[in-house]
Amino acid sequence: MVKRNNRKTGERGERAAGEMLGQKGYEIIAKNYRNKWGEIDIIVKKKVRDEDYVMFVEVKTKADDSYGEPWEMIDSRKLKRVENMGYLWCEEFSWDGLCRIDVVGVWLDIMGEVSKIKHWENVQL
Repeated sequence: MVKRNNRKTGERGERAAGEMLGQKGYEIIAKNYRNKWGEIDIIVKKKVRDEDYVMFVEVKTKADDSYGEPWEMIDSRKLKRVENMGYLWCEEFSWDGLCRIDVVGVWLDIMGEVSKIKHWENVQL
């Protein structure tokens, strides 16, 4: 039962993150992209200072206060995994432009509604 609730919570957070990124002008080009390293939650594209960027977005959703804040759930090992997946995505889709890793944290209230959402751009290893 816990796995099912975690999956539902994660899906709700990813949906909210996708909506927020769309409202900020990002073009969603993939969701739940999988390769040998794992999964990238959302891949988006946007022009930044006249340059096209692809962003690999990790979404962390919290439905309670256990285990800290969303950003505390992402360590250097997770970021390295996203980076490796990003390299493979670029190779697979022949992208030789600029890339970065972003993180979106989503907080849900007890009713499962988004109470807060935050976007961290260009997260470094």
